[in-house]
Order: sequence, then C-alpha cells, then structure tokens
Amino acid sequence: MTSTVTRNTGSTIKYAVITVVLAGLSFLCFSAMSGRSGFLWVLCLVGGIGLAVFALGSLLAAKDLAGTATCPRCQAALAEIELNHTDEPAFCDKCQAAYLVDKRVLTVLADDYVHPTPVFSAPVTGQTISWPEGCCLCARPATRGVEAKTHDGQTGTNVAVAAAGLALGGIAVRTGGGTTYTLRIPHCAEHDDGAKVEIQSGNDPPLQIRFRSYAYQRRFLALNPKPAKAA
Repeated sequence: MTSTVTRNTGSTIKYAVITVVLAGLSFLCFSAMSGRSGFLWVLCLVGGIGLAVFALGSLLAAKDLAGTATCPRCQAALAEIELNHTDEPAFCDKCQAAYLVDKRVLTVLADDYVHPTPVFSAPVTGQTISWPEGCCLCARPATRGVEAKTHDGQTGTNVAVAAAGLALGGIAVRTGGGTTYTLRIPHCAEHDDGAKVEIQSGNDPPLQIRFRSYAYQRRFLALNPKPAKAA
C-alpha cells in the first residue's frame, strides 16, 4: 500500500519564518560582540552560535520535514513527515502502521518486513518478559539467547527495570557509575543480530529492546503490553 507525499505549503512557510527570525537574532548577537569584552563578549558569541545552529535546523526542517500524505491503511492525514527519504520507519499516529518514504512515495511496510538494523522499539514494561516463540529475526525455532548489553549512567534507575533484566535470565550490574544490563534475546543458530537493547532517556520505562523484525516486535508488544496508568 502506497500514497504520494506532497509538500505542505503551510509547514514550509512556518519553518521558513522561524529560520529568518533565528538567523536575525543570531546576527544581532554577533553584531553585539563589537566593542564588548569579557563575559558579555562570550555570552554574545555563545548566543549567536546557538541561534545559528537552531536556524540551520529549522532550514533543514523546511526542506525535508514539510511533507504531508494520507495513510494508505486508515486514511488518516500524516503531517510534517519526510518529503524524500526516511532511513528508519515512522508510524501513523492513528493506526500505528509502520511506513517508509522514498522519492516522495510513502509505503506501508509488509507484516513480515525485516529492516537492515534494529529499529522497531519495544519497552521493557515489567519485572517479567514473555518472549514470542522462535528466533527474533526469522521466527524459526530459537536455539540460544544472544547477549545484548546497554549501560545506564544514571545511578537511580527504576528498580523494576533492574528486576526485569534479572527475570530474563540476564544480568543487571549496579556500580557507582550506573547500571549495565545484559539480556539474552532468542535467536536461531544462523542469526545473532536480530535485536539490541538501549536506554532511552525520557522514556517511561527507559529500557528498550529494538528488533529488526517488524512482525516479532508486534508479537512482543502483544505479549508485553504497557501497564495502564492509575487514574
């Protein structure tokens, strides 16, 4: 299933205006450096550079993130998406269909799609994990658990996350410099690169498993739903 990505004029104008404003403020900061010294000179320099960086980011957004399309699966409007190319799948906010964009064509991924690298994220939501049957990459019978490691530099990591690592038969080692997690993820004899683990700061929970297989990620999420928040 595909749809055409077109440029959204409103988004383009919005980012263009933001770019002009930020560039103007950056110019004023650099201009204010003349005749100043010490702390004020450094402050103007840092401010000018920072605003210039944000202006560049806004310019790139106007160039690449001003696309709009219709989700081929649920017909919802997708706004401010990549115009020309996405390296990693994005998701429809309404139906959660995964898609890629290439040359202004949006393609919904097939159920058995496998990405070259682990990109399909699933949170570790509790103290136990139910693994779908089979290898996390090809779904053939799993014969081993391949270790995947990540390190959390924060010393106050949620205790439930550490317990989840232990419940998986993995290792959660706490040190003064944070916590290192080692999880054993199901693989067949032929594959060893179907997933990785990582800490995503700001996420709740922060410990995430990223899979290459879109099908395996969906099965994992179905078996390990995120607990409902208390009212």
